[in-house]
Amino acid sequence: MKKLTIIILAIVCLSCNGSTEVDNDKRADFSFKIDTVFIDAGDELIFHQVGLSHSDLSKDQKRLFNFTPKSELEVIDLDSMKLLEKIALDKEGPLGTGWPYAIQVDQTGNLVFYGVEEVRFFSSDLSSMKRYQLTTDALSGLELERLSMFNPKITDGDFLFSIYQDYEQVPHGLAIVSLEDMNVKKIPLDLEGRIAPYTYTLGSDRKVFEMINLALFDKTLIISTAYANEALILDLATDSVTVKTFHSELTSDKKKVPNKTAAGTINELDDLMKEAKKDVTFGQFYFDKTHRILARFSQEMDRKIGDSLVFKNVLTVFDENLNQLAETLVPIDPFSKKFFKDGKLYSYVNVEDELGFAVFTFDF
Repeated sequence: MKKLTIIILAIVCLSCNGSTEVDNDKRADFSFKIDTVFIDAGDELIFHQVGLSHSDLSKDQKRLFNFTPKSELEVIDLDSMKLLEKIALDKEGPLGTGWPYAIQVDQTGNLVFYGVEEVRFFSSDLSSMKRYQLTTDALSGLELERLSMFNPKITDGDFLFSIYQDYEQVPHGLAIVSLEDMNVKKIPLDLEGRIAPYTYTLGSDRKVFEMINLALFDKTLIISTAYANEALILDLATDSVTVKTFHSELTSDKKKVPNKTAAGTINELDDLMKEAKKDVTFGQFYFDKTHRILARFSQEMDRKIGDSLVFKNVLTVFDENLNQLAETLVPIDPFSKKFFKDGKLYSYVNVEDELGFAVFTFDF
């Protein structure tokens, strides 16, 4: 694994000395270049040992907020590429953050902290906080189900979107929670059929599967899985669902169904899941409001060199109606933290413990 990491970083570092121009494999009129930039932290240390998992972009796309285990909010200016400040926050109390597993900056500039069966909204200046319980008892309309514990949740105004599942941990559809009255509208989706073949069990009560991805732009919500080259597109204005399937010339279109999914020990479960990682895995969708496109990354094993695995990392570009435009191989981690800023795609990189980004500039 150490050797693989060195190889990956060496590839990323090739763009540190300039720009790497990459032609698209399917369309001659699409290309991009990659520059690697680093954040100036001064005398401070930026916490990014978990890959910026607790971070999000400000509404104006100028700042990145990164929440640390020390309950500090690191504020990074993406125009000057500098760490601006660290804001100390409380875990408990009227302005407590709790123990969030993810954060989001919503459309109004509120900072949203997602915890286990709760969500906390902080005003943009962090001077006030409102907490909502997301337990079955607190919600109306989930008598036989509950919101998925750690799957991504997205807020839009007074509404929260989440996957709902039964008490056997089987996902069934999308829940739209009205935060005004805590009523839940359920939109059934065939998630069980998409997830069940790839669900691993440990003993009799623990189920493990890849995260279901949610992406929101305008009044469209995209639901996707790691297992298939497709997207479930929900029109929030009409609640209608459209399923779009895609085809890749560079990877498989579906992950192979594993021969064995039951494990008796943690080590056995790890071995089964490592084997599954060799097959294709599809990431989430990212929306660029400047070019009105969406990007998605995927990965599949290309070959083995000795005991090491070499993977193909693929970028696929779609228009705003989810029509596939182009796909190409890219020399970056497909599942690192990513976001669009001013029409450029930023992808997190860690080079010798320095926080950096591989920045894609697209040319259509």
